[in-house]
Amino acid sequence: MARTPFPVIVLCVGLLPGLYADAQPPPTAVVSQLSGRGYQALCWHDIPLKVDGDAYAVSLGSFIRQIDYLGAEGYAFVSVDEILEASRGGRSLPEKAVLLTFDDAYESFYSNVFPLLKAKGYPCVLAVVSSWHDYPEGSSEHVSRLMSWAQIKEVADSGLVEIASHSHDGHRAIAADPYGSTAPALAVRAYDISARAYESAQSYEARVLGDLRSSAKVLEERVERKPRVLVWPYGRYTAIGVSVAQKAGFSMNLTLDSGRADVADLREVPRQMIAGDLSADSFASGFSRGFLETTALRIVQADLDLVYDPDPRIRVRNLNAFVERIARLKPSVVYLQAFANPEGDGVVKSVYFPNRVLPMKADFFGRACRALSLHGIQVYAWMPMLCVRLPDEAENERLQVRERRGGTIAASSSWYSNRLSPFSEEAVRKLEILYEDLASVAMLDGVLFQDDGYLNDFEDFSVHGIGSYEKIAGSRSAPFERLSSEQKRAWTELKTDKLIELTERLKAKVRQWRPAAAFARCLYASTVLDAASEEWYAQNFPKSLGSYDYVVIMAYPDMELAADADSWLRSIVEKAAAYPGGLERSVFKTQSYDWAARKWVDSSVLLSRLRVLASAGAQHLGYYPDDYTVGRPVLAVDLQSPFPFDPPTPEARR
Repeated sequence: MARTPFPVIVLCVGLLPGLYADAQPPPTAVVSQLSGRGYQALCWHDIPLKVDGDAYAVSLGSFIRQIDYLGAEGYAFVSVDEILEASRGGRSLPEKAVLLTFDDAYESFYSNVFPLLKAKGYPCVLAVVSSWHDYPEGSSEHVSRLMSWAQIKEVADSGLVEIASHSHDGHRAIAADPYGSTAPALAVRAYDISARAYESAQSYEARVLGDLRSSAKVLEERVERKPRVLVWPYGRYTAIGVSVAQKAGFSMNLTLDSGRADVADLREVPRQMIAGDLSADSFASGFSRGFLETTALRIVQADLDLVYDPDPRIRVRNLNAFVERIARLKPSVVYLQAFANPEGDGVVKSVYFPNRVLPMKADFFGRACRALSLHGIQVYAWMPMLCVRLPDEAENERLQVRERRGGTIAASSSWYSNRLSPFSEEAVRKLEILYEDLASVAMLDGVLFQDDGYLNDFEDFSVHGIGSYEKIAGSRSAPFERLSSEQKRAWTELKTDKLIELTERLKAKVRQWRPAAAFARCLYASTVLDAASEEWYAQNFPKSLGSYDYVVIMAYPDMELAADADSWLRSIVEKAAAYPGGLERSVFKTQSYDWAARKWVDSSVLLSRLRVLASAGAQHLGYYPDDYTVGRPVLAVDLQSPFPFDPPTPEARR
């Protein structure tokens, strides 16, 4: 790419959250999914005669073979006009519709691509960063490989090329945290290093709106057409930004999300980026199956508490050592602690990101996200669902879950004792703000809801939940154990649904800033092994499969005192497999540390357990915890292992 290269864009090619291992439909399946209103959007950048060191470029010869393949297979190249008309119900798209798009307006488009498309009559979209074409020749900002305004105007006048905005000055990186990490300018709240503050959400909206209006104005002046399409730089965007784009007059937003496009949703149109000189067979194979990849997730869950130090310099040094180890382990995803809990009691009193609800121990989570993403590793923010201790003691007391035992209502005696009630609108709003603030400052790939998201059979008899109990039981004082089986089931299901409803609201807040985020939720193993356990936890495995991208099953044989660990692990996988999507959407996370014995699980035992899970049919595997300071667990190279990690780093000292 021209201008500021930004490594996060590589995520659009290989890492496809939400798409699973066996999702490889034949070409006929693709055709049926594209019929009527669907289409596949493709994205190219520079198309030179010969590729010379640019990882995102495609040689002209390869491009011609790709276009010829699509033409020979009967794919129809559609225009933005056709898509907009179809979105209004005025027409249907051809059975096998494809939208061609080209980012950055390289001169090679004018010299190499446009003549070919013109000869064949194929329409396309050309995304222009409006400020790049006004830098004078000889200046440090000038890019000689870009088209001139006269060339852009010429291709626009052909009637085949839709000129889209690629921002005015937003195709660059800006400071995104106190440590100097950078991120796409239009996808984050900017951090002012001199003022030591993030811009407000309102300032972010105003900045994005100003940029998009400037781009539209320049393009309208230079090309004599008001742009209708916005192509987000680096494919990174926010839902807030998409709403701002609509306000600026754009009808269609192109991203680099994975998947096929649908005329019913022009707000976030996915595109597949084509990069490198793919062979004709590779391109044909990828296109025929929608570019879905066989992706078995390998996951490490890690504590940011181990990395934290009061001294910022030591903190950064620790982070570098942590990232070095993780990069050598090569997981596809890290579930990374976004809160502070060095005491290990499960009560979250502070977090590692700026927010309006809890004290901030350090503004550190966003930096860790960025550092891991530079190694192509996705980061899910590991967050509490309910176990948050508010700084105002009276408020915290008022909003907590309550239990009733022997007729007495009191604070919960459960392990996660200080949980906020999901029946309290005030408590839920606090959690919404916490999650919204997290997503606004960290470019996370997903969220892991912690295992504190439960209500046992003695809970929630708080003032917030007891009214709902009364409607089911007929009386607030009616003991739960004396209810009919139907009443017990209704109360249990209500609590289960209330917890899922809470996560739906939290997901919505995250998606305001990270629309492509995936969501995983931790469930106890008994939820899978015994459906009756829903009464104990208000957790339901099949409902969770339908509510989250992934369900993370805590397959901890030592913690569960399993007499035969291997048989127990196999039974979890077998039970999960009985449900639709039970293997495709489940992560089987096992323990690498025995908390009762206070020692690390032997590495050979850990690897053996992972192999047992894999041989039983588990697709997505993970473990917790990982300690970079002592290099544990030790996972050596073993290509037969379901976790083919590189050797660990030498012991890292803080």
